[in-house]
Amino acid sequence: MNKTKTCSVNSLHVDPCDTSSQANSSSQHCFTDSDSEDLFILKRIMVERGITVYLSGLREKHFGELFLNASLSFGGLISERLSKSFSSEDQFDPSCLLQMNKSVLNEKENIFSSNFKMLTSDHEEGLMHIARFVESFESQSKEIWLVFRNEGLSLSKVMYSTGVTKTVIGGEKHGQTKSVQVLHPSTWWHWLKTTDGGKMEMRNLIWQLLMALKSCHDRNIIHRDIKPENMVICFEDGDMGRCLRGSPSGEKQYHINMRIIDFGSAIDEFTVKHLYGSNGPSRSEQTFEYTPPEALLNASWFQGPTSVTLKYDMWSVGVVMLELILGSPHVFQISARTRALLDQHLEGWSESTKDLAYKLRSLMEMCILIPGSSPQHHSSGMKDQAKAWLASWKCSEEFFSQLVKNRDPLKIGFPNVWALRLVRQLLQWHPEDRLSVDEALRHPYFQLHPQA
Repeated sequence: MNKTKTCSVNSLHVDPCDTSSQANSSSQHCFTDSDSEDLFILKRIMVERGITVYLSGLREKHFGELFLNASLSFGGLISERLSKSFSSEDQFDPSCLLQMNKSVLNEKENIFSSNFKMLTSDHEEGLMHIARFVESFESQSKEIWLVFRNEGLSLSKVMYSTGVTKTVIGGEKHGQTKSVQVLHPSTWWHWLKTTDGGKMEMRNLIWQLLMALKSCHDRNIIHRDIKPENMVICFEDGDMGRCLRGSPSGEKQYHINMRIIDFGSAIDEFTVKHLYGSNGPSRSEQTFEYTPPEALLNASWFQGPTSVTLKYDMWSVGVVMLELILGSPHVFQISARTRALLDQHLEGWSESTKDLAYKLRSLMEMCILIPGSSPQHHSSGMKDQAKAWLASWKCSEEFFSQLVKNRDPLKIGFPNVWALRLVRQLLQWHPEDRLSVDEALRHPYFQLHPQA
């Protein structure tokens, strides 16, 4: 006989929240304990869409528990007690989650408050920049529910404002009007680019992203979906100690903390063997704009040495950094004229093949793909590689700097030469040549006064 748990919803407040995860894999709801104003995200994995989505949910649960146990000195005990608070025979009502587990959640919070800061500051800072997993539940119909702390707004929502343009299709008299959403750089992005405080904050964001990835890479975990949508930002009010519900306004200063979310595409040794099916990781879990060339061109890239496969994420960091510089998600774009010329040679090819050709052309224009080049390990000396770049006017630092400056709507480009060099060292065609996360953290860009 099934048990039914009931609870009053008076203690819960449902809010709209930032649903940064892929819409075809999950739905999310925010709810808060009205007494403490703690906000949670309840994420339902849409298992009705097939085994691929189901496995994605299991992967996110796997990594959530892994980082939870890394953050809490006895997280395994807490996880066990949370699991026991729901019987597998219970009928699960998501609206009852917080009240039914309030005592356990409070216990977890007490442990978190007393131990998390000590563990992260003295031992592993990167855990402070990874989404805080709370618990998971599975209903009788095999639905997977994941519970996370709400960490704020996605970087993409903060970076861009949305405008609507109307276009007429089929002629002005008899055509149909179609509304198209267009992204524009936000006021916050302008502040990021044009003020000293903004430039420091951009550097801080990239540092926090690298620290999060260090905690991943030290465990041989590849996130595989680093992008602004999966970077969630809390603008913490120093007076109230809480995250703003929206973007900051005015001249008031806020402490910014960034966490990466959505490990549904991540891989480690366990998930490759058990949670990706017989074919292993595929391109369907990747985001095209942020995927490195080796993963676009080689389906079995993840079978390489771990020291090389971890460089997947480092490419994505380079793309995110370039996106922050350009104020556009279309980092690798080509001109309409170049596209038209390519189309003459691509007639009859699939759209995915055309998109790949456009991207490869863009990588050539940005001197990332240099035909005939071979891997040059940066450990043998970046100075030698820099000399090779300077030997060709097209692929010099000056050329790349001017190219980015021309595409920047503010015509500012990179804040300094060290930002430029870090991006170039991350966006290396050959993964062997890319900086590792530890090398990136030691880059002069993060020093207050780097020596040239």
